[in-house]
Amino acid sequence: MSIILTPFAKLLLLFYDITGSYGMSLLLFCLVIRLILFPFFLKGRKSMLSMSGLTEKQKVLQQKYARDRQKYSEELQKLYDEEGIKPSSGCLWSFLPLPFLMAIYGIIRRPLTYLMSMTSDNIESVYYLLYNETLSGRSANAELSMAQDVFINYDKIVSAIPDLANMPKIDFSFLGLNLTETPHFMFWNQENVGYAFGLWLIPVVSAVLSVVSMIVTNRINASILGTEKVIDQSQRTTMIIMPLFSLWICFTLPAALGVYWIGNSIVAILQEIANIPFLKKHLVKLEADKVKRKEEAKERVKQEKKAQAEAKKKAQEEMRRIQMERKLNKSVAGASREGLRAYARGRMYDPDRYPSFPYQDPNELILAKLAQIEEAKASKGKKKTQAAAPAEPEAQQPAAQEVPETVQAVEAPAPEAEVAEEAFVEESFLEEPEGTEEE
Repeated sequence: MSIILTPFAKLLLLFYDITGSYGMSLLLFCLVIRLILFPFFLKGRKSMLSMSGLTEKQKVLQQKYARDRQKYSEELQKLYDEEGIKPSSGCLWSFLPLPFLMAIYGIIRRPLTYLMSMTSDNIESVYYLLYNETLSGRSANAELSMAQDVFINYDKIVSAIPDLANMPKIDFSFLGLNLTETPHFMFWNQENVGYAFGLWLIPVVSAVLSVVSMIVTNRINASILGTEKVIDQSQRTTMIIMPLFSLWICFTLPAALGVYWIGNSIVAILQEIANIPFLKKHLVKLEADKVKRKEEAKERVKQEKKAQAEAKKKAQEEMRRIQMERKLNKSVAGASREGLRAYARGRMYDPDRYPSFPYQDPNELILAKLAQIEEAKASKGKKKTQAAAPAEPEAQQPAAQEVPETVQAVEAPAPEAEVAEEAFVEESFLEEPEGTEEE
C-alpha cells in the first residue's frame, strides 16, 4: 500500500510547500486529480447526456410494455442500438474518483507516516515524548490525535530525536480548525461550541454542494437538450442518497476528508460549466450520426430490396425456361407424368432411351421355319419335274435367267441340311402327343 500512497503523499507535500496551508494543499490536490480525469469525466457526461435525451422514449416504452418486462428490455436495448448508446459507459466513469478518495483517506489517516516519513519506532518515541506513555494498545487513529501536537512541539521533538531533524513541519489546521479531528453531529454538547460548530459545518457544506452539483448538472442537460427541467424518480433518489452518504462520510472521518469532498464538489460544478461547449458539440455529432445511421439503414434496405428483385427475376427466368422446356418437350413431360405430378419420373425422362423388342412366340417362329422348309421342298420337286420333261429346241426355249450364286445357295440347301431338318420336325413336332389314342 505504501508504494501506491507515497506518490500521492509527495504531491500533497509539494502543494503544502507551495501554499503553506494544509487545507489549500488538499484543495489543490483535488483540483489536479479532477483535471487529470477531465477527459474521462467528459466521456461519462456525454454518455449521460445521450441517456437523458432518451427519457421520453423510455417512458413511452414503459407505458407500452408495462406488463411485459422482457419485451420492454428487448425494445429498450433496440433503442440503445439505434441511438448508438452504451448505458453502462456513463456509470463507469462516475466511479473513477473513488480510488483517489481512498488514497487521500489513507494519507490523511496516517499523516506522520506518509507526510512526515516517520517510522513506527519514531512514532512510538514521539508519542512517549509528548504524553509520557507508550503507544501500545492505542487505536489505529493515534497518528491523527498527535499530528497537530507534533507541529506545536516540533522544536522539542527534533532536538530530542536527532533522526527527525529533516522532518517537514506541517500545520494541520485550516481556518482555525484542526483538520485531523472528526466533526461531532451534536456540536452543542461539546466544551467549545464555536469550534465544534465550525467542524460541524464541513459535512453540511459538503452535502449541500453535492446537491447543488446535481442540480447544475440537470439544468445544463435541460438547456443543451432544449427540454424542460424534469426530474424523474431515479434522479430524486440520487439527490437524497448522495447528500446523506456525504454526511455520513464526513461525520465519521477526519475533517480533512470533508474539505477534500467540498473541493471535489466545487471543481465538479466548474467542470459542468466548462463542459457545455463540448456537450453541445457532442449533441450535434449525435444528430449527424443518427442521420448517417438512417441513411445507412435506407441504403441497406434498398440493397436488400434490389437483391430480392434480382432473385425474383432469376426465379421468373428459371420458370420461363422450364415452361419453354415443357412446351418443347410435351412428349417427355407426358411420359414423365404420374397422376398430378408432371415430372414424377424426372425432367430428363426419355421412354426411348433403352429400346425394347416385341415379344414373339417360339412356336410361331418354328412354324414359320417349317413353312420355309415345305416351300423349299416344293420348289425342289418342281425343278426335278422340269428336268425330266423332253428337251425342246434351243431356239424355242426361252433364255434362262441367270441367278446369282448366293441366291441359289440359299434356295437350294444341302442334302444333309434337309435330312437334319426333316428329322427334327418328325421327332419334335410331327409326332402326336401322348394320350391322343385314348381320346
